[in-house]
Amino acid sequence: MNINRRQFLKTAGAGIAAVAAFEVGARSGIVPLPGAFAASGAPQPEQLLGTIPEDPQARLILRMSELNRLPWFEKDDKNQLRLATGTGLPPVIDVHSHVGWSQGLGADIDMTVRSQVRYFWDYEIVQDFLNVQLHPTQSEASAMAEETKYLVFKTPARNKTHTAANLVAEMERFNHTRSVLLPVEIPVRSRHAEQTRRGAAVDNRLIAFSGIHPWRWSEEKEKTLAATFTGGVRGLKFHPVFQFMGPDHPDAMKMFEWCAAHDVVVLAHTGYTGSEPSFMRAFAEPDRFSTPLKAFPKLKMIFGHTGSRKRFHETLAVAKKHEDQVWLEFSGQPVPHIRTLLDHYDNSKILYGSDWPYYPLAVALSRLLVATEDRQDLRQAILHDNAAKLLGLPLA
Repeated sequence: MNINRRQFLKTAGAGIAAVAAFEVGARSGIVPLPGAFAASGAPQPEQLLGTIPEDPQARLILRMSELNRLPWFEKDDKNQLRLATGTGLPPVIDVHSHVGWSQGLGADIDMTVRSQVRYFWDYEIVQDFLNVQLHPTQSEASAMAEETKYLVFKTPARNKTHTAANLVAEMERFNHTRSVLLPVEIPVRSRHAEQTRRGAAVDNRLIAFSGIHPWRWSEEKEKTLAATFTGGVRGLKFHPVFQFMGPDHPDAMKMFEWCAAHDVVVLAHTGYTGSEPSFMRAFAEPDRFSTPLKAFPKLKMIFGHTGSRKRFHETLAVAKKHEDQVWLEFSGQPVPHIRTLLDHYDNSKILYGSDWPYYPLAVALSRLLVATEDRQDLRQAILHDNAAKLLGLPLA
């Protein structure tokens, strides 16, 4: 769909106003339970008992703080969760994480600061932790909506805790030896790609992806993108919803053509949860990714989140049509969906991602470990080797 400058900015402005509604669902993979929320916004244990699966492998974990009941986790002398000693797990490469987001006139974030991380969702709320995603609660959704309204004028205090230094400290507790930092470039006054590069410079275990808004693609924009691929930058992040542009838009297609020609891996957000405005959902429909994949046979693409909640199966179906070009990353997906990927997709093209700081690292890691409890031979590939091969990193 071709649109002029005024139409585009109008669409983008309306979309930015709706970002809170999108973020409430697209990052979390919500599976709401009827009547699960009490007046306080938190579900009560007795309201969840009927949702717990009988599968003994699923284990009844109701809070993140209970993960030390699983054999792979323990608590340190500060009562912080960490990977237990002697687990034999490979070093982890996380292909989906972010550092703090400030935009417009908001204050920059000091990526070197260590502090208590304030995640977007509260994982001490009672839930079927491994198999169902209840976040956000009503109070979490309201807080995010309020913060997002003023994001271009004021950087939320919570975002200032999403520093590279805090991520690295958490990586050390969970044997994450590499984390890919993904920028999200909005249409106007965006600074997240630059912040992401600053974040990656804090520690050599952090890998920056590039980000650019493809609207009005030109030779000059192509040169700008090419110039970002220095200092270990290894791929490009595309977010059709935040960038208000479907992957089949002519400008996005030109960007993907450049990526294919220069062997640049693209990690793209895919799918939605249903809480977003309909015009925003349309940008991330998985079948729209078939257009650039067909047009550019050398294009390598990672489907971030594997479609979120509403488009998981559809995204998997599109990926299977282009299995030689598509890798699947499952952040936000619960154990049953991860098992579906293991059963129905090339296991050498499944990647581990956390989506930190929406999720603490323990969330994605615990779900993957439970999902592979009877397929432990897959962990080396999914946690490390698949990403290392794709990104040109040394094998463990």
